[in-house]
Amino acid sequence: MRWITVVAVALLVTVLSVFSLLRSGAQTAIAGPEGFASPINAGCYIAAEDVCKIHVDPFTININDGAGAKLEFFTLYANGKPIYDFRVDASNPPATDYSPSPVALDFAATCGVTYTVNLIAKDTTDANPLNYGQAQEIACPAEVP
Repeated sequence: MRWITVVAVALLVTVLSVFSLLRSGAQTAIAGPEGFASPINAGCYIAAEDVCKIHVDPFTININDGAGAKLEFFTLYANGKPIYDFRVDASNPPATDYSPSPVALDFAATCGVTYTVNLIAKDTTDANPLNYGQAQEIACPAEVP
């Protein structure tokens, strides 16, 4: 009968230890990124015969996380390849909202190809660049109508 009490106590201590570890792990979970972007919308159009362009609607990157973060850079990718790489002023980087100028919103593309456009950005609190947004797949027209 005594061995049953010992086993029961050992089992109770094990359960409590596991519960304590799980609970402490939940308290130390890594926080998600604080920065985010407005929706990333993109389309493809025929600019001239056999010339297509990807158009990205104006977007805003928000870096207002309350921790004093500042935007370091962002890159737009089409099918995993950079189409626009932007670095901010090292002495005065944006600390809240940043919207790129409209000049940087149309990019060369291959007609007849489907693209996925991603916005990857990094602020001073991010350990690595993060995916701040992604457009749905866009199909460039194959030929002039």
